[in-house]
Amino acid sequence: MNFTTFKDRAMDVDPDIRFMALEDLKKYLTSDSSLSNISNSKTSLDSLLNQVFPIVLNMLDDQNPEVQSQAIKSFEPMVKYLKNDSLIKLIKKLFTLVLQATKESSFTISIPNMALRSLFVQSNSKDNSNFVSDKLTNSNYKFDKKTSRLILDYLLPQFYENRVSIDIIELLIDILNEIGYVLKEKELYDLSIYLINISFEKSGIIGKKSIIALEKVTNLINNEKLLDDILREVKMVNNKSNLENKDTVLFQDFSVTLKRGLPLNNINDIHEQISQTLSIEVNPDEDLDFDYLLKLNSLKDEAFTTLIDLVSNCLPENLKTWAIKISEAYLNYNPFAEDDDFEDEDDDIEFSDDDEQENNDDDNDDGSWKLRAKSAILLKSILLKFPDTLESISKLLPKFPFSDSNDQVIQESIKTAILIIQSTSPRDSNEIKKIYPLIKQRLSIVKEDQLTIFLKLIETLNRFDNLSLIESVFESFEARSFFTTSQLEYLQFYHSILKYHASLPINLLFKISNDLETNLDDKSFNIIIETIKCINTLFHQDLKQLTNLNEIVDKLILIVENSKKYPSDLVRMAIISLGHAYKLTNNTEKILESFKISIAYEGTNKTTVDVLISLPEHPKLPEAYKFLLLEKLESLILSSNETTSKCALLLTNKIIQSLPCGEFQIITNLFQLLTATNKTNYKYIFDILNHLAGNFDQALFFKIAIKLLNDSKIDENDESFFRLLITLCKLNPNLYNDLKPLLNLNLSINAKVLAICCIENKLESEIEKSRDEFQKYYKTNINDKNFAYQILFLGYIGSEVEIQELDISLLIGLLKNENFIEELNLKACSNVLGLISKKHIESSNIILDEYKSSQNTVIRTALINALIISSDAFNKIQKKHVWEIVFNQKLDFDSSIIYELRKSGELLGKIITAFGDLKNTSDLKNVYLTLIITKFLLNNLESSQVNDNLLVKLILLSIDWLSIVNIDIRQIIVGNLLTALHQKSIIVLPNLTSLILPKIFKNLKAEDKFKKIITMGPYKYVLDQGLEVRKLCYEFIYSIVSLDDQTLGKFSVNLTVVVEQIILNGLKDNETDITVLSCINLINFIELHKNQSVFFFNDEDILLELINCLKLQLNKKLSVKASTQETDAHQERIKSIIKLTKKLNPLIDEKRDWVEYFNWIKEEFTIYYNSIDI
Repeated sequence: MNFTTFKDRAMDVDPDIRFMALEDLKKYLTSDSSLSNISNSKTSLDSLLNQVFPIVLNMLDDQNPEVQSQAIKSFEPMVKYLKNDSLIKLIKKLFTLVLQATKESSFTISIPNMALRSLFVQSNSKDNSNFVSDKLTNSNYKFDKKTSRLILDYLLPQFYENRVSIDIIELLIDILNEIGYVLKEKELYDLSIYLINISFEKSGIIGKKSIIALEKVTNLINNEKLLDDILREVKMVNNKSNLENKDTVLFQDFSVTLKRGLPLNNINDIHEQISQTLSIEVNPDEDLDFDYLLKLNSLKDEAFTTLIDLVSNCLPENLKTWAIKISEAYLNYNPFAEDDDFEDEDDDIEFSDDDEQENNDDDNDDGSWKLRAKSAILLKSILLKFPDTLESISKLLPKFPFSDSNDQVIQESIKTAILIIQSTSPRDSNEIKKIYPLIKQRLSIVKEDQLTIFLKLIETLNRFDNLSLIESVFESFEARSFFTTSQLEYLQFYHSILKYHASLPINLLFKISNDLETNLDDKSFNIIIETIKCINTLFHQDLKQLTNLNEIVDKLILIVENSKKYPSDLVRMAIISLGHAYKLTNNTEKILESFKISIAYEGTNKTTVDVLISLPEHPKLPEAYKFLLLEKLESLILSSNETTSKCALLLTNKIIQSLPCGEFQIITNLFQLLTATNKTNYKYIFDILNHLAGNFDQALFFKIAIKLLNDSKIDENDESFFRLLITLCKLNPNLYNDLKPLLNLNLSINAKVLAICCIENKLESEIEKSRDEFQKYYKTNINDKNFAYQILFLGYIGSEVEIQELDISLLIGLLKNENFIEELNLKACSNVLGLISKKHIESSNIILDEYKSSQNTVIRTALINALIISSDAFNKIQKKHVWEIVFNQKLDFDSSIIYELRKSGELLGKIITAFGDLKNTSDLKNVYLTLIITKFLLNNLESSQVNDNLLVKLILLSIDWLSIVNIDIRQIIVGNLLTALHQKSIIVLPNLTSLILPKIFKNLKAEDKFKKIITMGPYKYVLDQGLEVRKLCYEFIYSIVSLDDQTLGKFSVNLTVVVEQIILNGLKDNETDITVLSCINLINFIELHKNQSVFFFNDEDILLELINCLKLQLNKKLSVKASTQETDAHQERIKSIIKLTKKLNPLIDEKRDWVEYFNWIKEEFTIYYNSIDI
């Protein structure tokens, strides 16, 4: 940028050249190249910009308005390049021009002031501003504390010394928004007095703006006492003021102070002033002075506004009844009503939509409608602040002005009534039902544009047997010929009543169905979508007498057939609706034909498959239709979308099971799917193949199956696979010989496969060979790994036929043999002991006796494993016997028996529902065992009232054990809580706030008792064994924060308490993993609960604690000798904190501490800051 050339161009006689000179200056100052070199260019640019000040200042007075406008915009981009001295110099020059241009009587902002104010709209706060100058910049540059202080030190005295004007007030509002955070309490108080005095001296725009400025000041005050002093000052100045509307100003000043939301003590003046104003009565029998009444009602309106602010912020408990009585007195206040009957309607009056204006321009409007509306709003505020007033406020419902002549009054009355109804239990419906006659009366005369708000009220009453009101609504529709189609409000009403009322009268269903049929032709997709939602609800009603059901179905079919004309989500909804209709109509052929079309399109195929699965009686579908579907499903089962693939597989299974056996092209794709799909889908593939056995290539199937078996991808208890195997054995007598060379004989499942082949094909010679092999290994080398196969093979044979070698005593003797140490053989022996015991269930007592007497954890574990396998055959007495012995086994708890206890817990988990009264205990073995039982049940127990009660009992037991100083115990407790929250949340949520979270919070902090010092050469390291427990706790908290607002509210979970614990503990933790998890949790809170986040993080104490914790983590230095792992962890910590910081920044008000911290982050961690996106 050539500044010499700029000067020449800026003083050119041609206005276009002057304009372009300013435009070029602005582009240069805002260009990326300039911004990236601020620190290097600031000194030189400061000097150059000082030289152009006089030129640009002169151009503010340019005769060409476009040049003048461009000059205004030219100052703000300079700020970031100016030193403090230069900035103050510029402000002084501009302010001097402001004073020269200001006219006390002017209501407009002067040109110099526009330029000056543009300097103070550079933060994100401008987004919420109403001022024109806020639109002059897109910069996010922020004044630092030192610069802000210098600016205020100059401007504040200028404000006090010069006469007040619109320029002064507007400028003051801007600087309060931008740099007011540096003001001290004394300065804030002085400014408040200054503005209060102006508000009581100046009428018109200046007086109003002074009140806005006062609100900006009070928002910066955090001292309740200071606000109390300001309130006293307001009253004192009011008493001295001669302003005609001083009482109106008094209430407005009161309100802006109350809105700060601090608990104030000095509210006596407010209470007294409100009472005095609202107690002024008018005598309706006397001739009323209209002007006087208008003025009085206007003042009362301000009093009501202040009272609402008082209630919302700091009304004492003992004044809530006083507030209710005031509201009651004004619910029907109307001095000009003739014969106290203002409820008479004049329905041909035209009403405005403006909430702040009266609904007619009649000269007789005295403003009393505003008081009636405010009285309803006041009741709502009281109820929200004091829920215990519900009973008292409910009694006022019959007095609500539902028949008011003013729309706004009706709307506010209904809004408050809705809140009352929502807060009331259906058991306490007496007061609620008293308004039914009032609503019915109103429905007969209500204007059509008012009807929708009444429909909302009636919807709220769905819980209170409101059928009579619903019938009145439909009578009103018919009597008054309301146009009810193609309108969302009526659709929402229909949907609501259909949802809550299982059986509506047929005449109502006729009306609803006719409207819905018409709506399906609407041009608005949104209307059609809402209509289909409503139709789906309609289809749950008794529609036997409905005459247009087929017409509705036909139109839905038309949507599906013409799917390219509609959005995919709309078509999907139509398909789902047709699925519901299939069960209701005889015209099913058309529906099935439409599904042929929809199953062929990517956007609708999954939905179509889902619907087809849900159709009843698949055997009744035409056979040709089934084959057509199978053609479509061939490709869908191989879909890359896992859910689509599974749904297609389910439908394929249903269809094929209903068809006679034969060769199907789809088998090729099933084989391909078998190699790629999740094992949870094997069942459906095996069932299909079992049905089609003999009609597919067995060699190809076993090529795939062998690989799956050898890769341990088929479960040993997959019944569908073994059903298929048995069928295939019958078709191939040589299957045993074909499979044995190809199977990994070290795997238990393969021994089972070969055993089944032998049994089904009666291969006695193979069994005899195995018996001989068994004896050979038993006598010569029991630790030979080949012995495992022989044990398992004979074991699976022996589970079906008697095998003499596999005697219970022999197997137990093997396990007890101290030389029997090969792990594979031990496991095989244990499994076979279970199989044989299951067949001869009485032998379980022998196993239990050995278990009781054994001192070896390996043997006990093997015996327990055998009992797990045989436990399905236990009767009630045997289960009780097993429970008593295993649970009460005397063992010393240490890490050596952890695996044994896990297996014991699995066994006891399988029989606990039959027997077992678990109690609190201090025995660590029993504690751990109970926790393992709990874990097993959480993953395996089906939900029922009895089962859930058992789980609740176990969870409550475990919570008390979180105080036990043992890592294994704590880890499994928190793991169980996490599992319960995800899989069976109802057993956790009721006790979350009162019992679970307090214990979790205690485990968020690292404990010295879990820290272990490890010596490695000359160095000593501290191993934090409690880290894994804390990580689980933060994972649990993440799940809590992820709950929806409805669930959190239902179970009274206060997330701010949870988040505060993350800050106080997680962000102070020495472990990087915890810091990162804490940041993740806080970001999750911000993203899912934005409104709560804004309120929470703007709390001064919380914010300061957060900043200190984040700085503490960021200031941690990396050791010179840090390993690669330590370096990565260090960087991960910084990245997490900066991501959190960037997420927080838009939520936090312009608070001094935060601004300083945020600027520090950008300066100290520039590379990280610029590289992280949010």
